[in-house]
Amino acid sequence: MDLLANAENWLAGVHKASVSQTVTYQRGSETITVKATAGQSESASFDRGGMPVSYVGQHWLIEAADLVLGGVTVKPILGDLITHNGTVYRIVAESSGDRPWRTSGANGTVIRVFTKQVR
Repeated sequence: MDLLANAENWLAGVHKASVSQTVTYQRGSETITVKATAGQSESASFDRGGMPVSYVGQHWLIEAADLVLGGVTVKPILGDLITHNGTVYRIVAESSGDRPWRTSGANGTVIRVFTKQVR
Protein backbone atom coordinates (compact mmCIF):
# COMPACT_ATOMS: atom_id res chain seq x y z
CA MET A 1 0.00 0.00 0.00
CA ASP A 2 1.42 3.40 -0.86
CA LEU A 3 1.78 6.44 1.38
CA LEU A 4 -1.33 8.21 0.07
CA ALA A 5 -3.53 5.14 0.53
CA ASN A 6 -2.22 4.75 4.09
CA ALA A 7 -2.97 8.41 4.79
CA GLU A 8 -6.47 8.10 3.34
CA ASN A 9 -7.20 5.02 5.47
CA TRP A 10 -5.91 6.80 8.57
CA LEU A 11 -8.02 9.88 7.85
CA ALA A 12 -11.14 7.74 7.27
CA GLY A 13 -10.60 6.11 10.67
CA VAL A 14 -10.18 9.47 12.42
CA HIS A 15 -13.25 10.81 10.62
CA LYS A 16 -15.33 7.78 11.62
CA ALA A 17 -14.25 8.02 15.25
CA SER A 18 -14.70 11.76 15.70
CA VAL A 19 -17.35 13.02 13.27
CA SER A 20 -19.61 10.08 12.42
CA GLN A 21 -22.96 9.40 14.03
CA THR A 22 -24.70 6.12 14.70
CA VAL A 23 -27.48 5.35 12.20
CA THR A 24 -29.65 2.34 11.45
CA TYR A 25 -29.38 0.90 7.94
CA GLN A 26 -32.36 -1.18 6.82
CA ARG A 27 -33.11 -3.42 3.86
CA GLY A 28 -36.46 -5.15 4.16
CA SER A 29 -36.58 -6.73 7.62
CA GLU A 30 -32.80 -6.69 8.12
CA THR A 31 -31.26 -3.83 10.09
CA ILE A 32 -27.74 -2.99 11.22
CA THR A 33 -26.20 -0.14 13.14
CA VAL A 34 -23.33 1.66 11.41
CA LYS A 35 -21.33 4.85 11.82
CA ALA A 36 -22.09 7.42 9.12
CA THR A 37 -21.38 11.08 8.46
CA ALA A 38 -24.18 13.30 7.14
CA GLY A 39 -23.71 15.79 4.34
CA GLN A 40 -25.60 17.43 1.51
CA SER A 41 -25.42 16.73 -2.20
CA GLU A 42 -26.67 18.99 -4.94
CA SER A 43 -27.54 17.74 -8.39
CA ALA A 44 -28.96 19.45 -11.42
CA SER A 45 -30.87 18.24 -14.44
CA PHE A 46 -33.62 19.39 -16.79
CA ASP A 47 -37.33 18.70 -16.62
CA ARG A 48 -39.34 17.46 -19.61
CA GLY A 49 -39.87 21.04 -20.76
CA GLY A 50 -36.14 21.72 -20.80
CA MET A 51 -36.17 23.89 -17.68
CA PRO A 52 -33.27 23.45 -15.23
CA VAL A 53 -34.14 21.68 -11.99
CA SER A 54 -31.85 21.45 -9.00
CA TYR A 55 -32.13 19.12 -6.04
CA VAL A 56 -30.42 19.21 -2.66
CA GLY A 57 -30.45 15.89 -0.87
CA GLN A 58 -28.93 14.29 2.19
CA HIS A 59 -25.99 11.97 1.70
CA TRP A 60 -24.19 9.71 4.13
CA LEU A 61 -20.54 8.66 4.14
CA ILE A 62 -20.25 5.05 5.28
CA GLU A 63 -17.30 2.68 5.25
CA ALA A 64 -18.12 0.11 2.58
CA ALA A 65 -16.94 -2.77 4.78
CA ASP A 66 -19.50 -1.83 7.47
CA LEU A 67 -22.52 -2.56 5.25
CA VAL A 68 -22.94 -6.23 6.13
CA LEU A 69 -26.44 -7.74 5.91
CA GLY A 70 -26.98 -11.43 6.56
CA GLY A 71 -23.23 -11.98 6.78
CA VAL A 72 -22.60 -10.53 3.31
CA THR A 73 -21.06 -7.16 2.46
CA VAL A 74 -23.59 -5.28 0.31
CA LYS A 75 -23.87 -2.08 -1.66
CA PRO A 76 -26.84 0.27 -1.14
CA ILE A 77 -29.87 -0.25 -3.38
CA LEU A 78 -32.85 1.95 -4.12
CA GLY A 79 -35.42 1.81 -1.34
CA ASP A 80 -33.07 0.88 1.50
CA LEU A 81 -33.56 3.10 4.55
CA ILE A 82 -31.28 5.01 6.90
CA THR A 83 -32.69 6.21 10.21
CA HIS A 84 -30.98 8.86 12.32
CA ASN A 85 -32.47 10.28 15.53
CA GLY A 86 -35.95 9.11 14.48
CA THR A 87 -35.77 10.67 11.01
CA VAL A 88 -36.04 8.20 8.14
CA TYR A 89 -34.20 8.67 4.83
CA ARG A 90 -34.90 6.57 1.71
CA ILE A 91 -31.98 5.72 -0.54
CA VAL A 92 -32.43 7.30 -3.96
CA ALA A 93 -30.41 7.80 -7.14
CA GLU A 94 -28.38 11.00 -7.17
CA SER A 95 -29.91 11.83 -10.53
CA SER A 96 -31.99 9.97 -13.06
CA GLY A 97 -30.47 6.64 -14.02
CA ASP A 98 -27.58 6.81 -11.57
CA ARG A 99 -26.90 4.27 -8.87
CA PRO A 100 -27.66 5.45 -5.33
CA TRP A 101 -24.04 5.54 -4.18
CA ARG A 102 -20.53 6.28 -5.34
CA THR A 103 -17.12 5.76 -3.87
CA SER A 104 -15.60 8.61 -1.95
CA GLY A 105 -11.83 8.84 -1.95
CA ALA A 106 -9.16 7.28 -4.06
CA ASN A 107 -9.14 3.80 -2.54
CA GLY A 108 -12.93 3.29 -2.44
CA THR A 109 -13.17 2.27 1.22
CA VAL A 110 -15.85 4.89 1.90
CA ILE A 111 -19.08 5.22 -0.07
CA ARG A 112 -21.37 8.22 -0.41
CA VAL A 113 -25.01 7.10 -0.17
CA PHE A 114 -27.70 9.44 -1.55
CA THR A 115 -30.98 9.78 0.35
CA LYS A 116 -34.16 11.79 0.61
CA GLN A 117 -36.03 12.33 3.84
CA VAL A 118 -39.26 10.35 4.14
CA ARG A 119 -42.12 12.64 5.19
